[in-house]
Amino acid sequence: MSDNGAKPLMDTVERIMEKARQREATQPLQLPLWPEPKRGTPNSFIRSALFAAIQSKDRVFLKEATLASQKGIAVKFTGEQLNQEDLSVWETLAHLARQHPLGCMCEFTAHGLLKSLGQHTGQTQHKQLHSTIIRLTACAVEITHEGKTYFGQLVKSGLKDELTSHYRIELNRELIRLFGENQWTALDWQQRQRLRGKLLAQALHAFYSSHRQPFPIKLDTLRGYVGSRNVQRAGFKVKLRIALDELVTIGFLTSYDITGDTVTVSRTLVALPKTNE
Repeated sequence: MSDNGAKPLMDTVERIMEKARQREATQPLQLPLWPEPKRGTPNSFIRSALFAAIQSKDRVFLKEATLASQKGIAVKFTGEQLNQEDLSVWETLAHLARQHPLGCMCEFTAHGLLKSLGQHTGQTQHKQLHSTIIRLTACAVEITHEGKTYFGQLVKSGLKDELTSHYRIELNRELIRLFGENQWTALDWQQRQRLRGKLLAQALHAFYSSHRQPFPIKLDTLRGYVGSRNVQRAGFKVKLRIALDELVTIGFLTSYDITGDTVTVSRTLVALPKTNE
């Protein structure tokens, strides 16, 4: 084929591809409709140190920091460090947003969101909630999983009525890329709420929820995944036992064992969604 014939063909192909991109950009995208007692969360969030088991006072600012993550997942983060309290808020926002196409606004009042989080609804809690939303908006994540990379904010933008504390929040439509098949987990919200304030137990609950049959794991590896600041192995082991006891108490685990530097747990048998690996 001559060069003169090839150019019109290439132009036609490019026009077809551009129309396909435009259709994809305008096509409504919606999160999976997990049931009310659950909270859908990408495995890349809970198999990494993206939401660390740290107190708010221990946050640090990170710039393109590579976070510890399970094999097959790569996470980089820029912004004020996130913790398990931030994850609970993000999960609640995603829970509301799942009923609407991504890119559209989901609406709520600060009072209603705090109640759903099981928190008090005073002025202090209102300020903390707003700070969390701003933190989720100001950060930038780069997550690679299953050959796809999402980069952007965890909350795209929002509006707040200062008189009524009514919010309109928008999540980035590209977040749907983190909810592919076998890439997300429906967390038991009631169990997570029973662990409120116990950040290490919450991080472990989320991590082990994403595995049907949890595998034995080294202490140092697990410490990295939950983002613990406890650099002393003996100290972390003490806190780990307390947290695992909490998971047995709420009925999430049937038992656990820490032998040497290896942690092994047994989950309570439940019907798990196909989204878990």
